Amino acid sequence: MPENKVKKYFSLIEAWAWCDICTEMVNIRVDKDEIKAGLKMGIYTKEHKHINPYPDPEDVDDISGQEHTIYIYIDDNYDITGVRSFFGDSPSMSEVGGPSIKPGGEVRIPIVIKEVQPMSVQLGMISMDEYKLLKVCDGMNSVEQCAEIMQEPVDMIEDMLDKLRKKGLVKVIRRTSE
Repeated sequence: MPENKVKKYFSLIEAWAWCDICTEMVNIRVDKDEIKAGLKMGIYTKEHKHINPYPDPEDVDDISGQEHTIYIYIDDNYDITGVRSFFGDSPSMSEVGGPSIKPGGEVRIPIVIKEVQPMSVQLGMISMDEYKLLKVCDGMNSVEQCAEIMQEPVDMIEDMLDKLRKKGLVKVIRRTSE
């Protein structure tokens, strides 16, 4: 899989993100002000619906010509830290966890169960890193994918999730992959 790339300009970025469905790089332009506004809420996620303009006509299993979505997670350096591709409104359970999960293996998916306002950080109720982690716990990412997006070690993410769980803010559900 090719590496995601970003060109940074004065007022926008041009991102090339790998779409697992198209098996192509998808080009997306994002205004830097939009990213900055999203980063105030923890982490910026760009949703991009598209179709593969060049599906393989020989491949009967190629459904990339149907509309699908990628989510691109962008950090405060305007770099891509994660990409998720899926059909419909959210990824299926087999898509969460990705190819790294072996069949019959367990996927742990953190989900926010109580919304937290940004003010919670200023009041010292949670740290900024914990707040950012809550924004990545959108039901589309496994614990390992959250660590990848946050660019932190898995054990640090697990420690933060444990603190957030004890505060009643997050729940980690366990699913076995097909």
